[in-house]
Amino acid sequence: MQYNVTYRDKDGGIQVIVSYKDSTGQWRQKSEQGFAKKGDAKKAANKILDELKEKHALQLNPELDGITFGEFIKTFLEHMKIYKEPNTVISYTQALKKFSAMDKMSLDKITPLHIQKEIDVMVIDGLKARTIKGYVTRLKTMFKNAIKPYRIIFDNPVTSLELPEGKIEVKLKAINLSDLEKLLSNIKNPRHYLISLLAGKCGLRIGEIIGLTWADLNFNKQTIDINKQWKLLKSGKYGFGPPKTKLSYRTVPAPRSVLQVLKEYKKISPANIDGRIFNYSRAGTIASILADVYRHHEYNLSVHDLRHTFASLLIANGTDFRTAAQILGHTPEETIRTYSHVTSDMMDRAAKTINNIFD
Repeated sequence: MQYNVTYRDKDGGIQVIVSYKDSTGQWRQKSEQGFAKKGDAKKAANKILDELKEKHALQLNPELDGITFGEFIKTFLEHMKIYKEPNTVISYTQALKKFSAMDKMSLDKITPLHIQKEIDVMVIDGLKARTIKGYVTRLKTMFKNAIKPYRIIFDNPVTSLELPEGKIEVKLKAINLSDLEKLLSNIKNPRHYLISLLAGKCGLRIGEIIGLTWADLNFNKQTIDINKQWKLLKSGKYGFGPPKTKLSYRTVPAPRSVLQVLKEYKKISPANIDGRIFNYSRAGTIASILADVYRHHEYNLSVHDLRHTFASLLIANGTDFRTAAQILGHTPEETIRTYSHVTSDMMDRAAKTINNIFD
């Protein structure tokens, strides 16, 4: 592999630039900067060179030479269907369609410039920054697969792109306990009320709620066993499937008031052949219906926002993050990252406690 390494001062540090010829004979560059010592910059250069040499030692698959972007997408998605959940495949399908202008291009001829053009179109069309970044992330994953295991290209062209400004994080919506009680009291449909109750006062996900069977409720111990969810299966049909993650298998404490309402509902509800409490076929459909119900009562919320409300109330009222994570089916790190906004209330309480102790 033909290459050369140069160093230069930049922004108060040392920048290393590795120039090399790719498999087509074109010169390309990789660089890193911010090193205080030239020795550190040399180590970085050696690491870049090792990675490049490893890539160029790979033999490209001659059977896939000249495969187009559109053709590879089909191969990639068919492979995903075997190993990934249907909703994941759907999200990738939607994302990759945004780059369909490249469908007839040979995969190894696509450059960052081609991808940037499609990003620019999305910006002009008014897509949100977070949405565009999500599409680009999925595109990058697809090209990673073109490198390994398919061995079609050496380098990932999803690099050095200009993406729209905007925070990726979505600000969580949560309401206080008073508003939660007010919203629940206004919901007259028994099933809509119960689903909202389970989200807002037990912290369950919508898929977990409509996957609940009567056997999952322990009225004596006042718990709900989360061991499955209702979801789109790989067969293309809806049915019982595993919870979202391994941590989603859990036993959730349930308030007596919630279980009492469920007991009353059981007396009047017809039995479903699969034992489910709520006979809805699609989580997305009932979630959309509930959002309309909430809006009708002047709350711009989703049913998942009621889960966030439950978590926020739990933490704000003194439940430690590790315990909250276990109830929610999260890792403690994910819970801290997601609900760290609650800690301002906790800090206020701590300040009052300190004053009470030491003043």
